[in-house]
Amino acid sequence: MFIKKNKLTGRLIVNLLGLRLKFRLPVNKNKMDEKFANLLYELADPRTLQNVKLPKVLNLYDTMYELIDSDKSLARFGDGEFKIMMGESINFQQYDAKLAKRLCEVLTNKFDNLMVGIPDVFGFCPSDYFRRVLISSRDFLYKYMNFEKSYGDAFLTRQSKFSSETKGNDYYNNLKKLWNDKDIVIVEGAGSRLGIGNDLFSNTKSIRRIICPIKDAFSKYDEIFNACKNAKAELYIIALGPTATILAYDLSQLGFRALDVGHVDTMYEWFLRKATKSIPIEGKIVFNEERNKSHIVPCKDKKYYEQIIATIE
Repeated sequence: MFIKKNKLTGRLIVNLLGLRLKFRLPVNKNKMDEKFANLLYELADPRTLQNVKLPKVLNLYDTMYELIDSDKSLARFGDGEFKIMMGESINFQQYDAKLAKRLCEVLTNKFDNLMVGIPDVFGFCPSDYFRRVLISSRDFLYKYMNFEKSYGDAFLTRQSKFSSETKGNDYYNNLKKLWNDKDIVIVEGAGSRLGIGNDLFSNTKSIRRIICPIKDAFSKYDEIFNACKNAKAELYIIALGPTATILAYDLSQLGFRALDVGHVDTMYEWFLRKATKSIPIEGKIVFNEERNKSHIVPCKDKKYYEQIIATIE
C-alpha cells in the first residue's frame, strides 16, 4: 500500500492491494468562491448566457455619429429617471405619478426620429453604484425595453476623462458638430449656464435661453413646453433632469429637433480643467447641494442675460 499526492491537482492517489483510488480531501472553502473562480471561463462559453437578455446599446462614438448623420432627437435615461419610474423621488425632482408614466411612455416609444439613450451597464458594468441600481430595477425596466432595437449610450454627454488630451479634443469637436452653425435654444435650470465661460457652443449661429426652475421642473412642464413651442428653434439643447427626457420626446413629435444633453457643460469644464475628480465650477450650479437659490450668484457674462427669452419660476 502507498499514498501519493499529485502536486498539480492536489488529489491523493492510494494503491491498496493493487487497487488504485483517487480522491481529494475536503477543504474549508466557500462554494461561492469556487463558482466565482470559474465564472470568467463559464461566461466565455456562449452556452452560459444563451438565456440572458441584454438590451442593445450603441457605443459612445456610434451613438454620436448616428446623431450627427441624422436629424434624430435624443432623450436620455439614467438612474434618476429609473428611480422616478419606480416611484422614488430624487434630489432635485419629487416623484410625480404623471412624470413616471410619461417616462415609461418614452422608453417604450417606436418613433424613428427619436433616439432613446440608456446607460451601457446592463451587461458589463464598471460601476459599483450602477450594479446596485440594476439589482433593484432590472426586472422592472425589462418590462418596458425593446430587445430588438438599438439604444444610444446615455453617457454620450457625460465624458470628462480620456486617455489623452488629443482624444478628448477630438471627442468634443465631433460632439459640437451636432449644433454647428445652428440657431439653438438652450432649455436649462437656473444656474446651469451652459456654454458660459467656455467655447462649447461657440460654433452655433445664435443662442437663446429658456430658464427653468432649479428643482422640481416638471411641476412647471406645461409652461416650459409652451415657451419652447413659441421659440420655434432649429435645435433645442435641454439640460433639465428627467423633465428633459419628456421635453425632448414631445418636441420631436412636433417636428422639432431636441437633444437632452444633461451634464455636458460640467463634463466639458472638467475636461478643460483636467480634473481628476468632481470639482465645483465658479458661477455655475454643479452639485445637488448647490441647488439652493442662495448659491446662485449673478452671471458675469452680460451676453447670458441678453440671450434669455423666457424665465419660468
